[in-house]
Amino acid sequence: MNDKKMKKTTMFGLLAVLVVGIIFSTGLASAYRGDYSIKGPQFNEERHELMETAFENLDYAAWYELMSENGMHPRVLDVVNENNFATFAQAHNAVESGDFVTANNLRTELGLNNGNGPRDGSGQGAHQGLGQGRMQPRQIGNQNCLNN
Repeated sequence: MNDKKMKKTTMFGLLAVLVVGIIFSTGLASAYRGDYSIKGPQFNEERHELMETAFENLDYAAWYELMSENGMHPRVLDVVNENNFATFAQAHNAVESGDFVTANNLRTELGLNNGNGPRDGSGQGAHQGLGQGRMQPRQIGNQNCLNN
């Protein structure tokens, strides 16, 4: 095989490995998003044990402290409060036992939308356009067109 063809084959092989690596790593990184049953890339066994203890003891203050450490403020803190923490703990326990239907029902009851986001136009980016998250027709010439 000549040198030019060898370089071309090597480059193609490296590109293929790179593409597969990117696809694989993107899949792993985004797998946990919206799926509370998958451990995220920041999973920490010690923190997990503290979280389990907070759920077992229905200790909202301990859970809140863990969730807000390092200045974090995940959306769940806007939804779960001391009054509904027991329901959230039930959802957690349902996931732990593999009862995802019950967990999803409880999370929906709480307004957590099971990681899918709200479907009422009130999600991220809401109120930044004419439709407040919904598609609105626009006028082009004499035709109404739907924004895509």
